[in-house]
Amino acid sequence: MREPIYWGVETQKPAEVEAKPAAGPEREHSRESAQQAGRLQAKHIQPAAEPLSWKFPEDPVDPPSKLPVNFEPRQPRTTNRAAVRCGESRMQVEVSQDLFGLGKLIKPEEITLGGCSATEIDTLSHVLVFECELHSCGSTLMMTENAFIYVFTLVYNPKQSGRSPIIRSQSAVIGVECHYPRRHRVSSSLLYPAWMSYRDTEVAEEQLYFSLQLMSDDWKFERTSSKYGIRDTVNMQVSLTQYIHTPLRVLVDSCVATMRPDPTSEPSHAFIKNHGCLGDGDSSRSRFMPQSQPDKIQFQVEALSFHLLKTIYITCQLKAIPVSSAVTIEHKACSFHKQYESTLHER
Repeated sequence: MREPIYWGVETQKPAEVEAKPAAGPEREHSRESAQQAGRLQAKHIQPAAEPLSWKFPEDPVDPPSKLPVNFEPRQPRTTNRAAVRCGESRMQVEVSQDLFGLGKLIKPEEITLGGCSATEIDTLSHVLVFECELHSCGSTLMMTENAFIYVFTLVYNPKQSGRSPIIRSQSAVIGVECHYPRRHRVSSSLLYPAWMSYRDTEVAEEQLYFSLQLMSDDWKFERTSSKYGIRDTVNMQVSLTQYIHTPLRVLVDSCVATMRPDPTSEPSHAFIKNHGCLGDGDSSRSRFMPQSQPDKIQFQVEALSFHLLKTIYITCQLKAIPVSSAVTIEHKACSFHKQYESTLHER
């Protein structure tokens, strides 16, 4: 008798079957069949598998980004939604209908300038224009030490849309100011004119410019060297420069030679004194030259008279008188001769 073959037997616990009482041979056959099935099932049972090493992958994580060395965070920029133009007696305010910068346009009837509605509506650029006098539309005048300030109030008051009690915006109040400087103070003090008075003009015209120069032997050029020998003659010229003024004549009142810039220092030698007298009494070469021009006067001095002073500083006191003035004791130009006679050159 061949043993039966079982195909596709699943790995499971053998079922317990309770056999019913039957004839002897049939019970033995069933017992043998059950034992044969148990052996086949034991043959097909696989050993326990090893634990799996595979795991779910972790979530991707971005690496932290580092800021640059000179990184500066950007500051948010606020866009001006209102502009003001202050005139001499009127003012103008321009308000964008996108008042809050949210892309939603406000209605013209919902915003007023001190109770005044917009005078112009620009539908292309969505701008509302308010224009009024400085003293109208609820303006308030404030005064400081340096300025007049006109204060206006721009009020946005949104209304309900339709029958819905919900208002989908917030009200806003914007202050608008126009500043004007105070040009003058109201007081009892005198106001000084901006124009120059006649007295100041006259003083400005009376500015005179004198000059003292060492001249060449022919009196045509200014001498470049200030070195002289003992027997040389020093030629000196006094000039007067004047602008808008009556014609004047220049005179030399006094001259002194010193070894230092201070005219009062010692030793000193006064070679012009007594209001315009030149000469030492024993020298005929020190003299005034004939005066051909009233704004110039020339005179010669012998260098021998300064022989006691090696380096000298010459200081002269100059003056100017009207050309029409007569020669007096205080206004003259005279030279002494050997015979101690004086000759007046100005008459």
